[in-house]
Amino acid sequence: MAFQNKGYIMSIINNLEANISTIKGNKKKERVLNTINRISQDFLPTQIDYTQEMKENIKKLLNVEEDQIGKRLDNNIKYLPLNDKTRIDEEKGIQYDIWGVGWDQILTEGFHIRHQPLINSDNIRKYKFPEPEDKLLTIIKEIGKRERGNYFLSSLQDWTLFERAWLLRGYENILMGLCNNEREINYLLDGITEFHIEVAKKIVKLNIIDGIFTGSDVGTQRSMVMSPETWRKFFKKRYKKIWEIYKEKNLSVFHHSCGNIMEIIPDLIEIGLDVLNPIQPEAMNPEELSKRFGKELTFFGGISTQNTLPFGTPQEVEKEIVDRIKVLGRNNGYIISPSHEVTSDCKPENFLMLVSILDKYKRGEINTCRVY
Repeated sequence: MAFQNKGYIMSIINNLEANISTIKGNKKKERVLNTINRISQDFLPTQIDYTQEMKENIKKLLNVEEDQIGKRLDNNIKYLPLNDKTRIDEEKGIQYDIWGVGWDQILTEGFHIRHQPLINSDNIRKYKFPEPEDKLLTIIKEIGKRERGNYFLSSLQDWTLFERAWLLRGYENILMGLCNNEREINYLLDGITEFHIEVAKKIVKLNIIDGIFTGSDVGTQRSMVMSPETWRKFFKKRYKKIWEIYKEKNLSVFHHSCGNIMEIIPDLIEIGLDVLNPIQPEAMNPEELSKRFGKELTFFGGISTQNTLPFGTPQEVEKEIVDRIKVLGRNNGYIISPSHEVTSDCKPENFLMLVSILDKYKRGEINTCRVY
């Protein structure tokens, strides 16, 4: 990995090495819960997620082993996915999940679909929805029990409704179906929703997690991929049914959708949303989000992985972090984080600046970042 200004970068590394041990204490869960409830605290929680390719870069940049990355980054949230992968076709490089969807194992830094089981089906009622079996919870049980005292634990029921439907049937088929094949769409979404409800019931019975992360991308950088009315018609009540399983146990609901979904944020709040992710600054203006929804929502993300981290300067990274904390953290409801997983095109000096500024912020060395 070659880049310029090694002296500057080494100074950041040395600073991190010297100060990382000063930020200790098992308050991660408490800190995340405080920001969800918009309670003032000494500093806001942080989270830096990254791709597998970026992980290799991080190990070199921070001089750490793989199992120490989360601790070194001082991440507050541990994700607990379902154990929903089944077989791997080594020859073709495809891994299948319990839905029959084939995920590419060759192309990386993104999600590439190689097989969609219903894309050419002339009768989707022949499809057998997966059973919500106990074996789906093995990762939650094993890792959750081990890390319960160390992190805020969030289970994952991602690719939830819209995305799961098009993963099965094909993107174009689903968009067309929302317009002219309501019967088929409802059949498919009802089966998916019922699966998630039953899984949710099993998860909450474990009494391990602190929150749930659902998600489906329904936004482009300009607007939604469907009308708000269509989203309300097909998805709002179904999300409510899933989320209420968690809300009944006072567990926090996180939801991910890329793009501009400004028009349905009030609906999401109405049915129980606590934390909105990823807050793409290219799609939704952080200032507008804060003014309109900052007293009702916690924001998670906001630091651009599309522009600033891969293409900006370290100074621009610092400026953006400070701005996001001031704006999105105005009401104490902000988890400071890049808008998506950091990818390997992130400039090394920008990643080091990201870590350094968050470190300084937690030590109170950047007064303009402090939230009161």
